[in-house]
Amino acid sequence: MRLLISFRLLIIANHKCVTECGKAYSKAKGLARHQEDCSHLLRIRKKSQEIRSRPALRDITHAQVPLPASASTVSESASSQATHESLPVQGSDDHSSLPPMDIDGGPQHLSRSVSPAPCTTASGRPRRNYRLPKRIRDILPELPPPLSPPEHESEARAPSESSLPIRRVTLIVWDYVRTLANQFGLWREYPRRPTFDPDVCVGLDHLSNSHDTPSTDHVPDHGSSVQEASGSNQPSFWPFPNKSIQLLMGWLNNGKTSKSESEANTLVRECLLHPEFRTEDMKGFNANRENQRMDHEHRKSKFRSHFRESSVDILVPSGSPSRPPQHHLVHGLLHRNLTSVIADAFNDQLSHLIHYSPFKLFHQSPSNPSQNERVYGEVYTSDAFIEEFKNVQLHGELPPSDPHCKRERTVAALMFSSDATHLADFGNAKAWPVYVMLGNISKYVRSQPNSGALHHLAYIPLLPDSFNDFASKFHTSWRSKKDEIKAHCRRELMHGAWEIILDKEFIDAYRYGIVIKCIDGIERRIYPRIFSYSADYPEKVLLATIRDKGLFPCPRCLVHRSELQNLGLRRDHKTRSEKIRAYLGDKIATARRAIYDLGLGIRSSAVELLLRSTSAVPTANAFVERLGENFKLSAMFTVDLLHEIELGTWKSLFSHLIRILYSAGENLVSTLDERYRLVPVFGSGGNGIRRFCSNSSEMKQMAAHNFEDLLQCAIPCFDGLLPEPHDRHLRKLLYRFAEWHALAKLRMHSDTTLDLLDNLTREIGHLLRHFRDNTCSAFSTMELPREVAARQRRQASNQQVTSVTRSPKSLNLSTIKLHFMGDYVFHIRRLGTTDSYSTQLGEQAHQIVKRLYRVTNKKNALRQIGNKYIRHRALCSAKKWEEREAGHFRNLRDHHFISHSMDNAINVYAFVRENPGDPAKKGFIPKLKNHLLGRLQGRTFDADMHEDFSDADRNTIRIRNGTIFRHQTAQIHYTTYDVRRDYDTLNPRNRSFCMVASADTEIDQNAHPFWYAQVIGIFHADVQHTGANSRDFSWRTMEFLWVRWLGFEPGYSSGRRLAKLPKIGFVPEGDEYSFSFLDPAQVIRGCHLIPAFSQGRTNDLLSTQGQTEARQSGETDDWANYYVNIFAGCDMYMRYIGLGIGHRDSNVAANPDLEQGKDGLEEEGSDDENLSEEQILRTRRDEEDDPEDGEEEFYEYLEAIEAGNENEEADEVDDSASDFDDNIVDYGVL
Repeated sequence: MRLLISFRLLIIANHKCVTECGKAYSKAKGLARHQEDCSHLLRIRKKSQEIRSRPALRDITHAQVPLPASASTVSESASSQATHESLPVQGSDDHSSLPPMDIDGGPQHLSRSVSPAPCTTASGRPRRNYRLPKRIRDILPELPPPLSPPEHESEARAPSESSLPIRRVTLIVWDYVRTLANQFGLWREYPRRPTFDPDVCVGLDHLSNSHDTPSTDHVPDHGSSVQEASGSNQPSFWPFPNKSIQLLMGWLNNGKTSKSESEANTLVRECLLHPEFRTEDMKGFNANRENQRMDHEHRKSKFRSHFRESSVDILVPSGSPSRPPQHHLVHGLLHRNLTSVIADAFNDQLSHLIHYSPFKLFHQSPSNPSQNERVYGEVYTSDAFIEEFKNVQLHGELPPSDPHCKRERTVAALMFSSDATHLADFGNAKAWPVYVMLGNISKYVRSQPNSGALHHLAYIPLLPDSFNDFASKFHTSWRSKKDEIKAHCRRELMHGAWEIILDKEFIDAYRYGIVIKCIDGIERRIYPRIFSYSADYPEKVLLATIRDKGLFPCPRCLVHRSELQNLGLRRDHKTRSEKIRAYLGDKIATARRAIYDLGLGIRSSAVELLLRSTSAVPTANAFVERLGENFKLSAMFTVDLLHEIELGTWKSLFSHLIRILYSAGENLVSTLDERYRLVPVFGSGGNGIRRFCSNSSEMKQMAAHNFEDLLQCAIPCFDGLLPEPHDRHLRKLLYRFAEWHALAKLRMHSDTTLDLLDNLTREIGHLLRHFRDNTCSAFSTMELPREVAARQRRQASNQQVTSVTRSPKSLNLSTIKLHFMGDYVFHIRRLGTTDSYSTQLGEQAHQIVKRLYRVTNKKNALRQIGNKYIRHRALCSAKKWEEREAGHFRNLRDHHFISHSMDNAINVYAFVRENPGDPAKKGFIPKLKNHLLGRLQGRTFDADMHEDFSDADRNTIRIRNGTIFRHQTAQIHYTTYDVRRDYDTLNPRNRSFCMVASADTEIDQNAHPFWYAQVIGIFHADVQHTGANSRDFSWRTMEFLWVRWLGFEPGYSSGRRLAKLPKIGFVPEGDEYSFSFLDPAQVIRGCHLIPAFSQGRTNDLLSTQGQTEARQSGETDDWANYYVNIFAGCDMYMRYIGLGIGHRDSNVAANPDLEQGKDGLEEEGSDDENLSEEQILRTRRDEEDDPEDGEEEFYEYLEAIEAGNENEEADEVDDSASDFDDNIVDYGVL
């Protein structure tokens, strides 16, 4: 009986009120009900709040409470939303992050020290460390601060305005000025003080990759071009009769052609419901008449040029000295005046974003402020722009009519792009648009399809079918030389069109500049300069006037086709730098005289003798002929990641991997297709991993982004399909290729990342050759089924006997696209990152051309397209950028957004009682209260593991009505590596994985920087803290994530050095904290986890195979392991190598493996014992091949060994070089 009484007293003592009250209760609910009205407790709370409200005492109180060793210096605010303003700046002496002391009740409970837990459980499964995630700082993107105004008036003058009498002093002295560094360590260096800074108009919404509409607070209102041409006395709706018609015509010419629900909503919202729309104004309305009215007024506008039609005169050789060549007019060249287009670009709605003064961008190391490195990105920060800018200051000519012009001089960076395309899915309607952009405008604006930054310049006609009839009547050898004659005339047509586009007015502007009154009211002399021409390889061949698949196929250097496979070797680097292609005008003129005057054949021996040594063709290059022999033609052609890599070298490698799988096993290709279909989606829009629906091995109707996804997800899908050592070699090759692709696609580079890309380029060349010589040679590979079918179609079209047998097919490395991989570092250093001049910009512009084609009557369609495009440009403001499908969520300054909708209300107690055998719900309510209590007490870490919380502590947490609200998605905003704002969407159904900062890096700097969790629930609730230690008794809304943790695979190593992806797995159910809650403010961003297919699925992680919240509907087991896909995007990759400038204060140190340089074959077990002496020497030479290294004799010895094995004439140069917009246009270039 005594024991029973003592036990009851012990229970009662566990639920006592404060000392002044003295009451005790046997149940926690009774105590909580009493404390709601206890006068003693209420008096203590009131006194405690009064004491805390005294500033001096509050500071003393904070200073007296020491921080635990594991606490972060940045604490979480009471609000669940972690905003930029709530975070203390780095280096500030702010004590508000320290937990306050309870004056009446003693110090708050601090986290107790926990000894490190073992890394595995008894079952050997991965075990999450008991240490908890570090707090992250969400720093908002910003540009470097603007320059301070000059102290003296003379300092603000441009060098050209100098009053010094000696001209050469003005030419030499530059007023170099620097800005201060921003919080990311970025600062600028201008060659002279800029007179206009467009970045003062740039806000946070402009620095977002997911904005709907940029801020227009500082954007001048331009109005339409036709309004400006009419004068200021015209009404705002001019040239239309009234505002109602203007609204309707604006909707009609908005570039959308589908009769969709979205367009109907736009019509009602922006037109019919507009306060100025009147139905009576529409009486007598005729759309055709209003379009003609606008076209008529537009032609009178000085701000916009219209399309005009010209004919291209090409000279067709006769093939006989007795017959003169014949002129043939090719009609249908639609083009705009290039000079007018430039003037239009400097006066349209984006003119306030134009950079007139270039600058160099630098990054200051956060660990060493004296260390600065160059940053590459925009065209106007590139060496090419700065070089041209200085050149026009020093050598820019002035027109004879204004020889003493003192206007500021600057450069218009012209960036051309062209690509032929089909206009419809059926039929033969084609277009060959030419686009032009200004490199003075940020690439982030130019990449928006509807920003208005890309101008339609011309539509080049194709050689008509009637040309065959014309040429066959007078050429003496038409039947035998038909192909070479048509190929020659296609080149003549292309350059004849460009001679018309580069007219005399443009040549005068190129030489003397054009005076344009800019957005700031200042007249400047603008010198147009051609910076880049983006095109795929067949079109580069046309523009560079070289022979396709010739002995020297590169438009930039004179590399022999037998040396195309030497990517990364020292002699390859020497060829690129020393044998730069030059235009041989004299030889071409001689060859043309032989063809046209002497009647020799286009491929005759005399002509070949002149041109074969450089693979030139007898066509006068329009760019050199019009702009002068000093024009650097080879520098104009940029690299093309889309066609050269994603649709080039990677597609070729992937195709051969499918051939190897067919050879290695009967069902391996089916297994690969199944694995790709099981890869989860990631990201949103066009920047993530899409669902693989069809059989990936068949490569049917795949675009470049599909092949990009195949590469980014290749390692887990190919893992284990081949026997060793080939499987290991393949994984390493795929890792390095994906790494190279990620670096080549970066939107912001530094000297460090470019050095890394340079090293990887050399290693990729070595790995590809090693893979060809060792792995590929071990399998007998044949043509793929689609290749057999394609060959049969070609034979049938040529009336040849078709063969159904599969021919042998090997991996071909003698391709021009593999050679192009060695040019990326040079182009990025010279012109900025590849996204600035990618052919993808032109591909996106095709969309509006195809949409406008659908609303033409198909007669003279290109002229109608041109007219409709001009109307579209005139009526659509650049402020109305196309709305993203995903939308822009609320405030970019917030770290995250979770809806506070109450539609899906859940009673937390009823939720736990449902399916009580669900292991995910074990301890759900205590863990939730621990989590909420820790956050409310201001602890600087996740509170779900606070073992020092008692039941009484947890009972001080009240959830209003016991109800939590569940949501489908959570939006996580983050700052990208290139200092932009972006977001990930977390969805428990299909985008459920996220990453948080690891606290292990505080102990070991080489520890993995992230921890991973699967989000199985997204909630918010109204919460009140009622305890004596409560800081605030009001109800507040708190958001929290219900997660299932993943841990690292025991005994597995990963990283760049090993070329291995991180491998993780779910924490087993036996771990008390395999399920817990997470503050959304701790999430860095979503992550992409791909199952380790080779290790299968397991039932060991959860005790149930029934319904559980931890699994998707219908699943009964889990994947044993996952690979962390660090190549899911450029930002993701940069987080793992620690070189993201925008990731400052992200708690990720730079990867020490970056200093490794080039990996060798000796890693993970040497294969040298299986190689011959020649292969070993070649391997070591490839690894150490560096132009700056010594050991000349060693290299000469290796050259001698390799010289005996080189094949001077490759049978097949590039099996994918002729893919030109899916082979829709046959150029016939020889």
